[in-house]
Amino acid sequence: MSRDEESAVLAFKNAWLGVVTSAEAVAEMAPAVGALPEDTPVASLDYDGYQRVLGAHANAVMAARGLLEDLERKTESEE
Repeated sequence: MSRDEESAVLAFKNAWLGVVTSAEAVAEMAPAVGALPEDTPVASLDYDGYQRVLGAHANAVMAARGLLEDLERKTESEE
């Protein structure tokens, strides 16, 4: 395995860890979101908190996906 391949695998593992970690943050908020009464005023929602957690997860997923797509293209071009 080349040094570039080792670096690519390490980058993917780190990107995957980011996805898992951000998913854990989403899961931690799930009980609080699930417990919101239906009559909760929308204006009282924690927009900043939800945006922070969901944004971090979305960014982590897109980064991992982009890296994986780049690695796949590189692999296909080498064949």
